[in-house]
Amino acid sequence: MKNPLALARVYALALAAAVTIAAPAAVAFAQTAPATYNTTSGLAMQSVDSQGHTVIVLQGSGDLPGVLTLVLTVAPDGTVSGEWAMNVSYTAPLHPNAQPDPNSTDPDSAQGEQLIQKGMLHGTISSGSVIMANGLVSEIDLLQLSIVAGSLQFAGVTKGSGVVNAIHVDDRSTSTANMSLTF
Repeated sequence: MKNPLALARVYALALAAAVTIAAPAAVAFAQTAPATYNTTSGLAMQSVDSQGHTVIVLQGSGDLPGVLTLVLTVAPDGTVSGEWAMNVSYTAPLHPNAQPDPNSTDPDSAQGEQLIQKGMLHGTISSGSVIMANGLVSEIDLLQLSIVAGSLQFAGVTKGSGVVNAIHVDDRSTSTANMSLTF
């Protein structure tokens, strides 16, 4: 084919065919139903930042293991707004079937661990309420989360919602929180 016009038509037809074949797959992916992820957290730590926000950090396990951080603005009536982030990361054994060596100076050295960093989800807190005790948040009720963005494996996540409930947040050893995110 030495005719440039004929060659351009062949390329245009090939491109149109490729787009037609790829388009249904893209539409099907975009219509995938959201999934719900549940996380149980504990070991709460609480502080107040320089702007007066209550910052609560919880260690989570479940569908999204990692660290949940809540930055709360608490109104006098106990209603809440603010921001949140979930850093989804955990450690996993390097050699899951390795056996400890009792003759080694470090019996666990054969096992070792690696950090698995899946990514972060973050967003806003639109409503909910807290119960305060002795100047600390002790309970969280129906904290409504909106997802704004994600990173790494969650880079494509730009919307979603969730809820957090927690008790004994003012006591690290007995604190318990449940988070459910749908995206």
